[in-house]
Amino acid sequence: MPRLIRLLSLGITLPVTLAVVIFAIANRGPVSVDFWPFALAVDVPVYGLALGTLAIGCLLGALLTWVPLLLTRRALAAARQKLVKLEADLAQASAEKA
Repeated sequence: MPRLIRLLSLGITLPVTLAVVIFAIANRGPVSVDFWPFALAVDVPVYGLALGTLAIGCLLGALLTWVPLLLTRRALAAARQKLVKLEADLAQASAEKA
């Protein structure tokens, strides 16, 4: 199974990487990026702007996915601790009863 996952990952990664390289080679022209409220303008290649925007979007998406997952994991850990305590209380009450 891990070998299949590795092959599938490689089968997806290689074409995407090739597409990104071709895109970067074909779009080397400069574009001016102006940060409006500030007096700042930067000339970057088109591929740098596109790939940078994509990277920022991926990072923000990962962050927005990770935060609720962290909250869920905390709630799960608290529920597990409560379960362990209740099981111990039940075992103690059962031992006292017998």
